[in-house]
Amino acid sequence: MTTKTTSNAKKKTPVKKTASKIKMTTKEKALTRQIEKLDEMIDHLELELSDQQERVQAAEEKMLRVVAEYENGKKRVEREKERSLKFAKERVLMGLFPIIDNLERSAKYESDEPAEDDTPKGVHLVLDQIKKYLKDTDDVEAYDPINEPFDPEYHEAMAMQPSEDVESGVVIDVFEKGYKSGERVLRAAKVVVSQ
Repeated sequence: MTTKTTSNAKKKTPVKKTASKIKMTTKEKALTRQIEKLDEMIDHLELELSDQQERVQAAEEKMLRVVAEYENGKKRVEREKERSLKFAKERVLMGLFPIIDNLERSAKYESDEPAEDDTPKGVHLVLDQIKKYLKDTDDVEAYDPINEPFDPEYHEAMAMQPSEDVESGVVIDVFEKGYKSGERVLRAAKVVVSQ
């Protein structure tokens, strides 16, 4: 019976827990609380840092957009300025062409008339000076397309006239010379074309 009693006794004794709580001192408890608070502060600061990094990134992107818009605006203003100057320059040139035409007619008329003074010579000098100035400043030249095939980019047909001497589609007379700067036409020549 002794064996039974001992085995029953063994069953009745409570089993000790394997994971028992570690007893901490007051100092250790205070340090643990401080560590927990510091962990919370670290989490909070990490969130704040992440938020600030997002704000900095957004500000950088906005700054880059503003700089790009400024550069584009600056380029646009430059193009507009160049276009305006070009337009103003062409208006001045277009205003000079009729004056040159009239001076040429005057010079031609005066050279046909016998003159006692140097007037025709003076008109020719003024014309030459104007033409030289236009050539030197903007490479503007007059062109006289007589006997050239009609080209609508360079010529403006004012009339068509039958001609036995020339084939059809050739410039046979010029009312007003054309003017161009390089290859760009400033004023098309006003011409009579053969039929």
